[in-house]
Amino acid sequence: MNSKGTILIVEDQVGFRMIYEDLLADAGYQVICAEDGETGWKLAKEKKPSLVLLDLGLPKVDGFEVLHRMREDPETKAIPVIIFSVMGEQANVKKAMDMGANDYTIKGFYTPRQILSKIKSQLILFEPMQDGAPYKIPVTAGGEEAAKFQEEIGLTQGYQCPHCKVEMVLEMFPDHVRDGTHWFTSRLACPQCGKAV
Repeated sequence: MNSKGTILIVEDQVGFRMIYEDLLADAGYQVICAEDGETGWKLAKEKKPSLVLLDLGLPKVDGFEVLHRMREDPETKAIPVIIFSVMGEQANVKKAMDMGANDYTIKGFYTPRQILSKIKSQLILFEPMQDGAPYKIPVTAGGEEAAKFQEEIGLTQGYQCPHCKVEMVLEMFPDHVRDGTHWFTSRLACPQCGKAV
């Protein structure tokens, strides 16, 4: 079976590493593992994995520092990172997302299959689409729910990009991970700089 990509698991607990290594290998991914942040950073830089599943509470170098190094380095800054941690406090979630994490999962809250689905969805977002660009829809919503949503995702001036001040668009990617009816994975993105929230 051809590999669907390489997943780097940076996790110091051997039980979690084994569960996810087996799950991802069975799903057709090549898996590499690191049990501390320093080794995780070196493998991310050397192997350029398709995605990193990153714990925060790591020996030697914590996950926040690994994420910081990845986002600062031109060779690793575009690699999707899913945080995989027991630290579910909102402050930690916000910090990781502000630093450039693509998703945040809390150990024990999501099943391994749900995390596998999140990994597949992130990889779909970052792989080139065979049939061209995603659907891009302008976002012009008002009212209480829109304001609540903007606050939740950290936008302070409507749906403008915080960097370019350009109106963001809703990008919708066909999500072939899900069975049955037609599903989409979506994100808000700036049409100028490409940054997403």
